[in-house]
Amino acid sequence: MARPAKFNGKSFVSFLVLFYIIILIVTGIVLYFSPPGRVANWVEWRFLGLTKTGWQSVHTIFSFTFVVLAGFHLYYNWVVFWSYLKSKVQAGIKMKRELVLSGSFTSIILVLTILNIPPFSSVMQLGDYLSESWSNESTEPPIPHAELLTVKDYAQKTDISLYKALQNLQLAGLKGIDSLAAIGDIAQLNELTPNEVALKLANQTIYQQSVQQYFGFGRMTINQVSKELKIEPGIAIDRLKNSGVKFGEDQILKTIAEENNLKPLDIVNIIKGENQIEGGEHL
Repeated sequence: MARPAKFNGKSFVSFLVLFYIIILIVTGIVLYFSPPGRVANWVEWRFLGLTKTGWQSVHTIFSFTFVVLAGFHLYYNWVVFWSYLKSKVQAGIKMKRELVLSGSFTSIILVLTILNIPPFSSVMQLGDYLSESWSNESTEPPIPHAELLTVKDYAQKTDISLYKALQNLQLAGLKGIDSLAAIGDIAQLNELTPNEVALKLANQTIYQQSVQQYFGFGRMTINQVSKELKIEPGIAIDRLKNSGVKFGEDQILKTIAEENNLKPLDIVNIIKGENQIEGGEHL
């Protein structure tokens, strides 16, 4: 029975170098035409299943490990490499014109690229054009990298009532709602894009439907509201007390809300047991 061939480290590293080069070429091309970060993160742009951050991670990791791999490749091929280097140096000395021209050609490309001079600047401009072509009204965030803002900051910067924003998110059934939670974190927790969270956050229709649903509660007492909501008055009272709301059982919700710096709908939500969001903050 023939013995299995001995593992060839040299061939293994050579194959790795080939695969790494292919991966770096592909990731480089994808990142060349990918949308700018503000757009890619806002709509969670994907290509072949990977987000732009994912492509950047692959490109960066393989670039770093390629340096290590190149060291091993040099180690296994040191004799061949050294002989090749010496022969080229000797040939270069004999062919000074070719050596000077190749060195000059490389230097010219480097300088023109750094100075951003055509035609090399055109390559970068084409990349910018392809990246910006992804940007439109449906993909552009109202604020660059808005996904990093908290709900409170986003509402403030976009002139949306924080109360309405939190109410809309809660009515949309989202998890992890908190005024200090980042838009991007809420999106990830609910398997949505930051853009989708922002649209739900600013949904005036949902908010108005909620207001209309409980219209008239402001003139009701705790007992009347409890009866309307089909909740035991004792449970409603306990929920209000546990939330730190000061009230008189004969007071109407509007008065209770004003004395506690809340809105009638806040009191309704407290009675329903929906007064708190994650993090313990009242709506």
